[in-house]
Amino acid sequence: MFKFSEYSADETLGSNLRRLVMIRMVAILGEAGVITGAAFALSMHLALGALYTIVAVHLILNVLTWWRMRTFGAVTQIEFFYQLCIDAFVLMLLLYFAGGATNPFISMLLLPLVVAAAILPRIHVWVMAGLVMTGYGVLMFTYQPAMSHGDHGAMMDDFNWHVIGMWFGFLLGVAVVVFFVLRMAESLRERDKTLAEARERALRDEHLVELGTLAAGAAHELGTPLSTMAVLSKDLEHEYKEADPLLAKRLSILRQQVDRCKDTLSMISASSGELRAESGGRVKLDEFLTTIVDGWRLRCPNATLSYRSDGCVPAPSIISEQGLSQALITFFDNAAESSPDNIEVSCRWSLSQLSIEIADRGRGMPPEYKAMIGKVGFTTKPEGHGLGLLLAHSIIQRLGGDVDIQEREGGGTLVSVELDLRKLLVDVTE
Repeated sequence: MFKFSEYSADETLGSNLRRLVMIRMVAILGEAGVITGAAFALSMHLALGALYTIVAVHLILNVLTWWRMRTFGAVTQIEFFYQLCIDAFVLMLLLYFAGGATNPFISMLLLPLVVAAAILPRIHVWVMAGLVMTGYGVLMFTYQPAMSHGDHGAMMDDFNWHVIGMWFGFLLGVAVVVFFVLRMAESLRERDKTLAEARERALRDEHLVELGTLAAGAAHELGTPLSTMAVLSKDLEHEYKEADPLLAKRLSILRQQVDRCKDTLSMISASSGELRAESGGRVKLDEFLTTIVDGWRLRCPNATLSYRSDGCVPAPSIISEQGLSQALITFFDNAAESSPDNIEVSCRWSLSQLSIEIADRGRGMPPEYKAMIGKVGFTTKPEGHGLGLLLAHSIIQRLGGDVDIQEREGGGTLVSVELDLRKLLVDVTE
């Protein structure tokens, strides 16, 4: 069974690391452009050899990170933290050779901290905070000057360029926060949604397992009394066949219902412990669907069901899945209870896909129940237990399909079943 503790953020961290690689590549191009522009356009005295070497090393590390993501396994939190540390150290080295704390891009040291605070545990965030604060403090006293301070006019030019650099650094910071942190927040919301859906599936599956256990136990316990009832009703039918034909007819109906109960219990027993192939066998898809419809018509002779089918010829061979049969019968029963005189069933298939539509002209489903479909058991009937639709929906999902229940135009309900046949297809080479 699914355990929530087993779900990790490795996939989310991997997505965020991919985004970090993309942003880092843009940053590397920006670093090279800013260094070149400052040195040749603004005539600043910079240690170009050291700066270009740092940028080249940063590029190599980014390429190695990209290769690692394509080759090795999941990303861990400590690895992501080390990646942020690399970016922080590279930025500190660049700032050291370009004016230290006087460089207008000094505020960029906050970006690794912002990213760490958004996705990493508290201990990593505090370490990163200590790292960038220490780096800022060191750069205030130890650095190589990047701006010449000559006469008054040169000082004014330097100050103006410093303000422009601060503005440009602010824009870069905003762009990184919006792109990376926003995308990262979306990933976290997707992970939370996945966890909620997994929790919901786990609770529902646990409920269904309990129901399956109870059903198997009930099938075992009811087998003997039903067999006794079948034998006695058959004997009584023969005994009163001539003496009381009306009673004999009623006994015949009673015996048929007992036989129906026995068949249902046999199917429950088979589904609870045997393989589908052992309980179903192979059958053509069109024959499988026709058998279900014909069998249901015999069970409910007072209902009117029109059936249409269309698909590739010959139809694919599938395993006769008893669960799918029971799910469709449940949908038929619900439609018959709402609109016994007008039930339309349409089936379309390809070699790998099956679409089934079940339409009626009943009162439809109340809006407040639509959100509960397939999640919890509910019923609108006083004598109902609310499990039929839940079980049918779960069976379709187990087979890789989906169920959609909508209001039908003109009144009524439209049930659409989309099923991937790959789980039911029979290998013709066997």
